[in-house]
Amino acid sequence: MEENKKSNTNLIIIALAVLLLGALAYTFYTSSEHKKLTDEIEVEKLEIEQNLDSMIVRYEDAIAEKTSMSGELIIERDRIIALRDSIKDLKVVNYSMLRRYKGEISKLEESNKKLFLLNESLTSSNRLLTTNLDSAKVVITRQLAKNDTLTTQNLTLAQKVAIGSELKISAIKVLAMKERSSGKLVETSRANNTDALRINLTIVKNDIAEKGDRQVYIQIVDAQGKTVSQKGMVTLFDNTQVNYSDLSMVNYINEAIDLISLVEVKRDLMKAGVYTVNIYIENKFVGATKFVLK
Repeated sequence: MEENKKSNTNLIIIALAVLLLGALAYTFYTSSEHKKLTDEIEVEKLEIEQNLDSMIVRYEDAIAEKTSMSGELIIERDRIIALRDSIKDLKVVNYSMLRRYKGEISKLEESNKKLFLLNESLTSSNRLLTTNLDSAKVVITRQLAKNDTLTTQNLTLAQKVAIGSELKISAIKVLAMKERSSGKLVETSRANNTDALRINLTIVKNDIAEKGDRQVYIQIVDAQGKTVSQKGMVTLFDNTQVNYSDLSMVNYINEAIDLISLVEVKRDLMKAGVYTVNIYIENKFVGATKFVLK
């Protein structure tokens, strides 16, 4: 009897030990499976975050294209950033939450496809327009360069024509004249006998010069640099002013013209020395000569 009791006690102890070992094994198995499941959830959570990061990068690239859809793309990008940040901030994640987030991401991806296709179409159009504009700029630049060349050539030609159309003189001759008691003028070489100075010159032929009246100014300068028998003053093309001794008006018709000017002087003001005669047509210097009075 006593032995039966001991045998029953041993059986109970063995049964309890087996149950305990089974409970421990089940607990270990359950803990291991839970950790495995938790790790898988964390991996999927990380994959979702990386997927959202890739989508954000695509949106940034699309926004950088600066199309008319940039505003809409910015709104969508900000929504994705908010979704990614909310997932990152989750402390506890389960499969139910992951399925919900995956569903939202799937909808975003469908929306993304439409937005990106439309944006790429706009980008292609913009690039084509930019290419056309660049081509137009090249054509315009070439045309402007051509126009500048033509303008320069025209200016050069105009300058040559202007220079070629300027009137020139030749054969300047100056004679000092003495008036006799009879009123007749005869040539002299002495300053104290000079009553007038006779200037002969020829305006040469020029076929391209403009026809019309021309003012011819004659300036006689003594050895001291003073203008003899000053009649007035003329302003030249460079804005300098000179005194003149005589003014003649000629009608130029593209043929050579002989001009004679007689400038009366006071003999008591005439001094011996070298005199200079300067000729101006309109406002430009055209020639000069010198003569000597004793």
